[in-house]
Amino acid sequence: MKSSYRKPLICTIILLIMIGILSLLEGNTAFVEHYFSRSWYPLFSYLPQFVLGYLPFSFGDLFYAGIIVYLLVLFISIFKYLLKKTYTKSIQSAIYLINMILGLYLFFYISWGMNYYRSPIAQNTDLSTDSLKLADYLILLEKSLDSTNYLRSQVNPKDWVAKSEKIKDDMERLVITDTTFQYFLSTTLIHAKGPLNSSWVSYFGVSGYFNPFTHEAHVNQAMPVFSSPFTYVHELAHQQGIGFEDEANFIAYVRLKNHPETFYRYSNYLQTTSYLLRELRGIDKDLFLTYKDRLSSAVLSDLKEEAEFWSTYTGWINKVSDLFYNGYLKHNNQSEGLARYDRMTRLVLAYELKQHGCLVKPKTTK
Repeated sequence: MKSSYRKPLICTIILLIMIGILSLLEGNTAFVEHYFSRSWYPLFSYLPQFVLGYLPFSFGDLFYAGIIVYLLVLFISIFKYLLKKTYTKSIQSAIYLINMILGLYLFFYISWGMNYYRSPIAQNTDLSTDSLKLADYLILLEKSLDSTNYLRSQVNPKDWVAKSEKIKDDMERLVITDTTFQYFLSTTLIHAKGPLNSSWVSYFGVSGYFNPFTHEAHVNQAMPVFSSPFTYVHELAHQQGIGFEDEANFIAYVRLKNHPETFYRYSNYLQTTSYLLRELRGIDKDLFLTYKDRLSSAVLSDLKEEAEFWSTYTGWINKVSDLFYNGYLKHNNQSEGLARYDRMTRLVLAYELKQHGCLVKPKTTK
């Protein structure tokens, strides 16, 4: 082995061993829940909180841009050396590229990604989603439809267009003060911000996103305002250590359903009703159309506005982004991919049944 290869190859081996150890730990849900999600992650979060948490701009967006540029430079250098037949430098650059990717992969899981393998929220909240019935689902949908229609009659979303900072502050305060899930979620860092450019983010079809490297939660500032409150709480749930998309949606539902501000409750029920209807469409399209027709004209107008907004940005970037993120979710313990978002309806139904004393989680035997 040439001496110029020795150190980078040793680094590669060490990274692979560490990734292998993490892969083994992923299978131990109890270990991940207790030692990573409830112990390591809340402690480690102090670092990005202290360094990056309250910067007025997204450092994470700059980080992503820098990584992409650096990886492209390494790719170009590999081909450049190959064309010049300087194979030693080409191999060195390839090893550096591999180590860079392995290092990012490892840091992703050490920093936040292991949360994908923690105990399910149904277990942490004592919910059962195994024996849900369509009849109960339809009752929940009816109530959600009625709440959405009523709340929309009490608010005008246009009054909130210029209140994005207030919405952000209120949602952060809600998450900080809420005690419903506090016993298993991190409260080290509760802070959200907008992307460097919300229009660019919209081309990826993204309403909000969490950066697992810098722990910054972002919410798209360009989308219709009635989507913002729900999205803020969803992304802050990721910041608190929730990996699964349906669980972040469920947490947003529970935290917002009884909020004293009518507009925030409307944002919650509008999103929840949309998920409930979308799930029903996959079960019975005629039944879906029947229930959708019960939405008020004002609610339908908001849904149309939201659809038209996203259609403006639909294109090849959005399609590639969906394909990538679908694969990303499947790789990270969510076999349903993007469809995982819709599964929040099962958690909501199980929660409401439990709240009304209709469903008790069965005891397990040892």
